[in-house]
Amino acid sequence: MEQFNTLLKAAECAVTRCNSWNFATSNDRYDVKGLLVLAETSDSENPIDEDSFYVVSPAGAIGLCEDGEDIDWLFLTGSSEDEDLPATYQVDPQINFCPKCGSGVVSGARFCGACGAKLN
Repeated sequence: MEQFNTLLKAAECAVTRCNSWNFATSNDRYDVKGLLVLAETSDSENPIDEDSFYVVSPAGAIGLCEDGEDIDWLFLTGSSEDEDLPATYQVDPQINFCPKCGSGVVSGARFCGACGAKLN
């Protein structure tokens, strides 16, 4: 799931994945142009706090994460009903490799789980 500091940037990402959305708490529907105009207006009139960010699901749903954990899904796609939208934000772990044995290790790990070598 990708993270954005403005609704417009999140919307620009979402329009590459879907072409219509429903507002989560009403029956309002948006096409690509309507979503982009709404996002630009929202950013100029009501920007989010610096600790908050928007997320875009793989299918194009847009959510707001105000505390770095809980996600309030704002714009749902037609396929959102089939998509398992998470209630909390989790950073996808990046796999790195141990310089000693070449085994995959989770980013941020201090030691290799396979050979025990200390990782930088």
